[in-house]
Amino acid sequence: MTSTQDHAGPSNPRAREGWHTTILKIPFHTPQHAEIAKKALEVDKEQNAVFVHRELDVEGDTLIATYSTTTIRLLRLSTNSFLSSLDLVIRTMTSFAPDPLDPIISDEELERIRIEANRSTGAGGSIELKGDGVGAGSGEEVK
Repeated sequence: MTSTQDHAGPSNPRAREGWHTTILKIPFHTPQHAEIAKKALEVDKEQNAVFVHRELDVEGDTLIATYSTTTIRLLRLSTNSFLSSLDLVIRTMTSFAPDPLDPIISDEELERIRIEANRSTGAGGSIELKGDGVGAGSGEEVK
């Protein structure tokens, strides 16, 4: 993540004289992940829109958040809030949109892992539970 902070200049069309600007660049696994994060974060509008301007863009697999504020304090508060929301988005995406570079385990590989696990525990076969149907864990192991 890259962060720069200085007085807003002419390169930022929303910048105003004397405003403070920071640009955050957040890389994702894929351009689709960056777009998903952008859409999730765009839902929350800035509460102090008169004093804080936020722009979200995606370039390739990078989400770019540009903040311009009237004071450095507002810049700190608004970017802290953004980073907190970004953290939640990234945690959620990690659970539901895994890294595409992680290998997908085939059914055959899962079966091989199961057989090896049973062999290493001395069970020889799969474990079956026989229970009386009263509550979880009320059964006994059958070999």
